[in-house]
Amino acid sequence: MSALTARGKNVKYYICVAISLCFIFLFGKLIQPFAGITPVGISILGIFFGVLIATIVTGETFWPALLGLFGMIVCDFTTAGDLLKTWFGNTTIQQIIWVMALTGAVTESGAVNVLARKVLKIRALKGHPMRLITALFLTVLVCAALVSSPTTMLLLWYPILDGICEMCGVEKNSDLKRELLLGIYIAAMGAYVLPFKGVHLSSIAIISGIMESSGLPFNNMAYLVVATLVVLAFVLVYTLFIRFVWKTDLTPLKEFDVDKMGLTEADLKMTGKQKTLFGFMLFGIVFLLLGMALPKGSAVYDFYNKIGSTWVWIVLFAVLCLMRDREGKPFINGVKLLQSKTMWGIVAVAGCFTICGSAIASDDLGIKAAIATVLGPILGNASWPIMVILCVAVSTIFTNFTNGMPVSFTINAICIPLACTMQMEGRGNATILGVATILASMCAFLTNGAIAYAPILLGREEMTSKFIFTKGVVTNILFIVLASLICIVGGYVV
Repeated sequence: MSALTARGKNVKYYICVAISLCFIFLFGKLIQPFAGITPVGISILGIFFGVLIATIVTGETFWPALLGLFGMIVCDFTTAGDLLKTWFGNTTIQQIIWVMALTGAVTESGAVNVLARKVLKIRALKGHPMRLITALFLTVLVCAALVSSPTTMLLLWYPILDGICEMCGVEKNSDLKRELLLGIYIAAMGAYVLPFKGVHLSSIAIISGIMESSGLPFNNMAYLVVATLVVLAFVLVYTLFIRFVWKTDLTPLKEFDVDKMGLTEADLKMTGKQKTLFGFMLFGIVFLLLGMALPKGSAVYDFYNKIGSTWVWIVLFAVLCLMRDREGKPFINGVKLLQSKTMWGIVAVAGCFTICGSAIASDDLGIKAAIATVLGPILGNASWPIMVILCVAVSTIFTNFTNGMPVSFTINAICIPLACTMQMEGRGNATILGVATILASMCAFLTNGAIAYAPILLGREEMTSKFIFTKGVVTNILFIVLASLICIVGGYVV
């Protein structure tokens, strides 16, 4: 029976593969040009939808993206050499490769674990449940921003939370435990606030490519400020909901005492290697943050532009590779880290959708004009607030039942060109709409297929369908309201 089941799954898999391959390689041959779209434009649409179908249905990102890139050569959209230059010559794609490797080294060292334990050691948290919850969530947010990995944060903080709840007598089958688990989950969205590190760089690459086609720059500072405000407001308001709206009894948390966790002096002190790796990562972050605030035309600004936002990570990684520890061994194994920590599926799919997004946004293939014609009656005359609310709501709803990343790619490819037009007319901001779509596509936890790490939350024995589809749904609505309000205001201010 199991063999038959496996064979049946394989048949369904290959049917889906065949459908996606037909879109990638045959769509442009079978479908005649329409609505002013050129023959090559028809092929690009087929590639876009073929890769999208494959990523959603199969859960794979690597091979669909590679075949999609190959399809661009076959349909004469570009040459083989130019495609590779565009793909690997994209600075954002390179950032994904090198930042993930460096961040992986920091995570492996355990430096973030030490930081987490230090926060719990703060005496002001003892006997104050709201302070404890707030500090817990905000620490997860900050750590997630540093390591750019929600999965790592959940695997680190859920055992810590279990220890706290066991110490305080918080029952597993209680809404308090479930609310704390969900709170840590949404706080891990801090991984998406920095515009130069994290898996969301794939979406930023697509957005910046589309904006570049319209002659507009992607505003890193605006992204950082607005994304941080959205995630911070989401976490803080969620915390207030626990206390004042759901009126959950927090009394058990008054029993929290970090001394009962049995932490030793070694648990609270970073080793020399941990300090070095953590310091290198912080230097890279601070370097890029300062670059956003430097006055244009200054010598320091010119030097920053010369180095760029990618080479700083490459140089930091190279220096760590050349360093030796006290035993004469390499400080890090750079080759191994690049092999194991770089998410090559993200690199491939980001490259594919970035190039597709730029093609859709260009005037040469006629796709942009066709989309504007179709969506004109709906969004063409829509105000900036309506555009933001629709994008946030649609992204949040769909991402909870499909995979979040493809949802973001699709919304960005369709709506960012329209937002670019709005920005040029002074009616909004494309970067801020990017913040809205990226974060909305990552606010995913209602189903196991919502996002890669959703099973870590939903697989917990404490979690119930009743909780997820009552308070979990309310949490999603809370995000939609807060993200929409902040992004609407941000679009007018920036």
